[in-house]
Amino acid sequence: MPKRKLTEDTPFLRTPDMYQIENDAPITEYSDKLLDLIADTPNGGMPDGANAFCSVGKEKRGTVQMQLFAVIDPETETFGPVGFRSHGCLAAIGSAAALAEMLPGKTFAEALAITKDEIKERLGGVPASKMYTLILATCAVKAVIGDYLIRVKRAQAELDELFACENLSVDCIITENCSLRDERVDEYMRACGEIE
Repeated sequence: MPKRKLTEDTPFLRTPDMYQIENDAPITEYSDKLLDLIADTPNGGMPDGANAFCSVGKEKRGTVQMQLFAVIDPETETFGPVGFRSHGCLAAIGSAAALAEMLPGKTFAEALAITKDEIKERLGGVPASKMYTLILATCAVKAVIGDYLIRVKRAQAELDELFACENLSVDCIITENCSLRDERVDEYMRACGEIE
């Protein structure tokens, strides 16, 4: 199969919060909606008062493709400001930026109900070879909620009731790096007395 030829005008995005590490698709494969979202997002970085964090992604040159930082109101368990960092393709960056806009004001249940199709629609689509970034985005929602429940609230049972971690599920396999999975393993090891 012949390798797709990249166009000369495909730029690399380099900012502290958005770092495009691969130039694998011509920019013409990305929608104007996605490119405008990336260009105009005010949500890069960590918002003041962030009390929940996650990182998810596929291993690419040792980087994690998506990080979310959220301010979660402990009384209502709703999202306040959400920020992001993303090191990956434009689809991963766009998915993280979309979540940073979609999550504020949502309860945990509303956030977990966000679908890949809703994110895809928000972005005006993504190249077929980048559909996995939509899965990373839905996994990031679970991971940032899980971080809050485990690390801040210390409510492992509530997390398990809200959603189970499905070892070797498609989402789990695609999301090679998952801070929530790491935290759950650490909690299990502490419960077994293996670590303090």
